[in-house]
Amino acid sequence: MIVESHALWGEEVTPEHPATFTAYLTEPVPVQADAPRPAMVVCGGGAFKLIAAHEQEPVALAYLNQGYQVFVLDYVTSSTGDVSFPNPEADLARMIAMIRANAAAWRIDPERVAVTGFSAGGFICASLAAGWKSGPFAAAVRARPEQIRPDAVVLAYPLLDLRVQRDEQLRDPRIDLRVPKTGGKTGRDLVMDYLAMIAGDEATEERLAALAPASHVTRDMPPTFVWGTADDKTCPIIQVHELACAMARAGVTHEAHVFDRGGHALSVANVNTRADNADAQAAVAPWFDLACAFLARQGVGV
Repeated sequence: MIVESHALWGEEVTPEHPATFTAYLTEPVPVQADAPRPAMVVCGGGAFKLIAAHEQEPVALAYLNQGYQVFVLDYVTSSTGDVSFPNPEADLARMIAMIRANAAAWRIDPERVAVTGFSAGGFICASLAAGWKSGPFAAAVRARPEQIRPDAVVLAYPLLDLRVQRDEQLRDPRIDLRVPKTGGKTGRDLVMDYLAMIAGDEATEERLAALAPASHVTRDMPPTFVWGTADDKTCPIIQVHELACAMARAGVTHEAHVFDRGGHALSVANVNTRADNADAQAAVAPWFDLACAFLARQGVGV
């Protein structure tokens, strides 16, 4: 296996473009040295503040073992730069365009480039999947829309609608109490500040609605696999249902799974991601094989 890390936008990272990526590439096999493989871009979650490690390398290794060349994207977060829309999505668009530009060197089939996103990473992947043609992403990376279009998408317990997350957090009646060490701000103030950080503008109802990927779904959206859990309090499952309905109305090839339990942040649910949540991980463990089978049926697997 070849493991390489690089700056995404140039030879070195800059304050404007801090994103990096790590490539996990298979060594050529003599009997099929020239056979191109599909590519998978991994976008871990972390509330746009950081990227969770258990949703990066363990995911890369799982897809590598399925025959993919894998790229773990360290997109911009609030800890590294300006996380406002569409900056993280532009990082993903840049990664896809770069993979296609270097397909021969990396032994990749440029027509089999998929993305998988977890939680906040799911928001990034879903936003690009729904808006690759009409959104601001192609212009941001100076590419043609078809160069940044994923050929398939896998969304794991994704954040999909900031309004749903807002309403869930504001339901607690203590939200209007002042929070110590915040200059007199209340919990409500902090939630709205967080949403504005992601939205890149005031977190109005109209702005948050415009950012929801489901509102941009058309028949041009690539085949999409999405799953979540019924008891997820971080990214409520209603978002998955709403996206699935939007894809159904638009005629998008899709597959959706809702597991009855498991909560949030379960990653690939194998021995490399298991901690003190073995029961929760066991409940959702089938998702990875289901996703790989879906990808294979779309011609994006091995």
